[in-house]
Amino acid sequence: MSDQYRDDDYSGTYPEQQYEGYDGDYYTETQSDDGHGYPQDYGYDEPPVEEPAQAVPEPKIELVDQDGIRAFELATLGWLVGFVALLPFWGLLNDRGWTWWIWTCLAAFGIGAIGIELTRRRKARRLRAEGLA
Repeated sequence: MSDQYRDDDYSGTYPEQQYEGYDGDYYTETQSDDGHGYPQDYGYDEPPVEEPAQAVPEPKIELVDQDGIRAFELATLGWLVGFVALLPFWGLLNDRGWTWWIWTCLAAFGIGAIGIELTRRRKARRLRAEGLA
């Protein structure tokens, strides 16, 4: 092993020392008021307790459409608009084999029309059961 990093006056061991507080040590065990611990006084005996947050009531939200009729109408209208918008491109879609887009719009429009009728019937049945119709 090379001795270039070795300190000439290092003997290889340090004498063991027990720490019992040095003369003039600021934090000695005997400085505390109760006889043990450090003399710091943080102003409280126990950790501070956070106040629980006040419960905020959730706002009452009214449902816009309980029956889903409006949702069916808008979705069905969207599929009809898609069908009509794709009709002028029939030749282009046919050349590329994409006519399934048109048929998908038409099928979704048909399913939506059935859904509108079913939701209207469900609403009428509910209103009759509640005695409102």
